[in-house]
Amino acid sequence: MLIGGFQKQSLIDYPGKICSIVFTIGCNFRCPFCHNSELVLPEKIKKINRIPERDVLDYIEKNKKLLDAVEITGGEPTLQKDLKDFIRKIKEKGLLVKLDSNGTNPKLIKELLDEKLIDYYAMDIKAPLEFQSYNRIVGGVLTDKMFESIKETIKIIMKSSIEYEFRTTAIRGFHKKEDFKKICEFIRGAKRYVLQTFNPENTLSDEMHNYKAFTEQEYKEIINDCKGLVKEISYR
Repeated sequence: MLIGGFQKQSLIDYPGKICSIVFTIGCNFRCPFCHNSELVLPEKIKKINRIPERDVLDYIEKNKKLLDAVEITGGEPTLQKDLKDFIRKIKEKGLLVKLDSNGTNPKLIKELLDEKLIDYYAMDIKAPLEFQSYNRIVGGVLTDKMFESIKETIKIIMKSSIEYEFRTTAIRGFHKKEDFKKICEFIRGAKRYVLQTFNPENTLSDEMHNYKAFTEQEYKEIINDCKGLVKEISYR
């Protein structure tokens, strides 16, 4: 696995669990609001120190009694050819696995679910499921195949029995308040939908400094508009 970052312990990233976080290198999106540009942009990837997989696994083995889980994020983890093997090594240590993904690899997600290799899945839904809206917010790199894959992954996850959440980084200027209702209508009946507060600092594109987060009052209005569409909706 190509690993560009490793956080030894987190109390907030896997709900109710203590986890380590593995950050994989490479992404097939170019979301301008991304905070991990060193894992996304080729010119920055060349400069980062890669962390040997063995070092990560050794730490997890030595500290597994203090951990509940490992979260794998990125970048986009499903681009890693040996992701499944890496997850197996974690599961063999008796730990839970949370996977963060953009949903563009439904085939792999289904395999991971069928083989019971993931316990919690967090998927970013960047915008309403309309091609032009989605393409704009992922940096103009969306293809028809990727777009259909995203919709397929949503359906796969919603039919699964594992814990999951869909989430959207909410950006005033990129999103309108009614966009989140459109998303909730597409994922109607989903277990959990989270609105993530946008932070304009250290983004992939400097232009994002001109955008702002929604206010707390606006979040409350959005949640009220979406009530009944999903089982749980919150912001953080």
